[in-house]
Amino acid sequence: MSTIDLPIDASKMRTLEAGEVIFLEGQPADKVYVILKGHAEVVVSDPSGRPRPVSVMKPGELFGEIALLREDNRRTATVVAKDSCQLLEIERNLFDERVVQADPLVRFVIDGLTRRLAGVTEKFVSDRKAD
Repeated sequence: MSTIDLPIDASKMRTLEAGEVIFLEGQPADKVYVILKGHAEVVVSDPSGRPRPVSVMKPGELFGEIALLREDNRRTATVVAKDSCQLLEIERNLFDERVVQADPLVRFVIDGLTRRLAGVTEKFVSDRKAD
């Protein structure tokens, strides 16, 4: 796994035990995360409010970025440590700085992917409700 070269003061390590909530769906976002060790489960609420597992993330994966890119700045899912986890937390100000510095075409692609992913997630949850 490789991580982006980050200034040490802009990020910190966080250790969690199995079952600890990293963040809740609907909360305002202030960080993105990289899994260094362990696994984290992504869960979304279906239209009736029932939790629906979407995926399990593994070391090297980034998560939490979608909320920082959305206009409403809200988390689109709940993420829970599936086992003992070590995370790298990247503060919003560093994330925003890097996005602003990106080429306009890259920002355009990021915006499009963010909207598309939100649509796919909503459809997934709706389809799962019918199960």
